[in-house]
Amino acid sequence: MGLGALITVTLACVAWSLWIRRVTWGCRWEIAATLNIALQGAAVFLMSPLASETVGQWLHSLTGMWNLEDYIGHDCYVVAASAIVYNALGRLQDDNATQAAFRQYVERPATLCIPLLLATFSMGNGAKIYRDDFFTVPTDFWLSAYWLLLCGTLIYLLGYGSRALLILRRDPRSRRIANVYLAASASGITACAIRIITAYVPRLQELEGGTLVWLFACSCGAGFALAAAHSWRIKTKWFTRAAR
Repeated sequence: MGLGALITVTLACVAWSLWIRRVTWGCRWEIAATLNIALQGAAVFLMSPLASETVGQWLHSLTGMWNLEDYIGHDCYVVAASAIVYNALGRLQDDNATQAAFRQYVERPATLCIPLLLATFSMGNGAKIYRDDFFTVPTDFWLSAYWLLLCGTLIYLLGYGSRALLILRRDPRSRRIANVYLAASASGITACAIRIITAYVPRLQELEGGTLVWLFACSCGAGFALAAAHSWRIKTKWFTRAAR
């Protein structure tokens, strides 16, 4: 499957999931899962060659920085991963405990990460060398630091959320959905690990060319989207039966 087809399939899964879950924007316990899907969809689009050729050109004319749409997409990933954690914690703890844990272990590191990402992005090749696929931009010291900071933060957030998912899967009613979420998190972590390795080994970066990173990143987004849609359909069926 080519990159264009992979991105199209992923965005189709996201769009379908958002349509299935369209009423959850007003549901306190479901909005985090829906926000995660929307942000992952936005991230995939902003990282796509199409966005680079359209939104990226417009942003460059305004700021003089190349690939700024990719940086915005990466910020979306950080917030999306934070939403995953919030969604998982909210099913394990009461509201006060969830808020306290989220603020300390998720919100603070994520909030610190975003301005540091902008600093490392703007000082290196990321903002100076244009590529329609940001994964193919040659890494220098600052861009390598950018990838390490971004992917390290995402691995931490996805890993933290996976701890909560491992607890949720002990409940037979939640096991299937939790397993899909765990698989999607594992795909995201794998994409990040590959990106860190290729950022610091230029020869591997030339060989890999972003293909594996795209594959696992899109698998992560599609996995979360499909699982969230299926989860909501199960809940709505239960509500319908209860109403009868």
